[in-house]
Amino acid sequence: MSNDFAPSMEDAYPEVVDDEAGYLYHAWEVTSTGEAARHHRLARWPGQGPLPASDALSDLERWALARRCLQLGRVEDFREQTRHILTAPCEHPALNYIEIMLQAAAQLARAGDLPDARAMLQVPESMPGPWPQPPARAEAWLTLLAGQPDEASLLYERYLASAETTGDELIEIAEDFVRADALTQARNWLTRTRAHLEAHEDRLNLVDLELLLAELEARVRAMKPDAH
Repeated sequence: MSNDFAPSMEDAYPEVVDDEAGYLYHAWEVTSTGEAARHHRLARWPGQGPLPASDALSDLERWALARRCLQLGRVEDFREQTRHILTAPCEHPALNYIEIMLQAAAQLARAGDLPDARAMLQVPESMPGPWPQPPARAEAWLTLLAGQPDEASLLYERYLASAETTGDELIEIAEDFVRADALTQARNWLTRTRAHLEAHEDRLNLVDLELLLAELEARVRAMKPDAH
């Protein structure tokens, strides 16, 4: 993937859209000062009352509003705003539309609407923006978000069978399961990842693996009933 665009696997993990998701690295270089100011105001909208008038918003401004809606728990408003972005005829040079599509699909998957989430992966070739992850891997990730870790694990396996396995990718997949609180599958993927990293003497990723193991154990402890 080109270094001209923001890496986005990490962007997909939080339950709300973070500061980078959907934006290209050069976003603010192609955005006027006025539009950037409007964007930042929408990103801080307090969420009281009706939505700000959006008919005249650019896609960049609308994405700021969509992200803010999701942060405030206004999921339907988030969906409406992203639907408008993804169907609008104009393309904003600051945005990665495929990544916005994945964020919208993720919300459908979390709500249990996996068929519609998967259907969103069928995008026209003309949709601008690089894929932050291959479509087959994105399908596995959406399946995991939908609460189907066993099926997701099979889909990840199928994807890896058709792609070169790297330590970075195994770490990311293991992280998917950790962040989804799929504890059994997370342990299995962490074990597999450790074996791969040790076999390739990948010391840098082994450090990340230890951090993931610590995070997994913290999540396990947090899920246990209070002993007191």
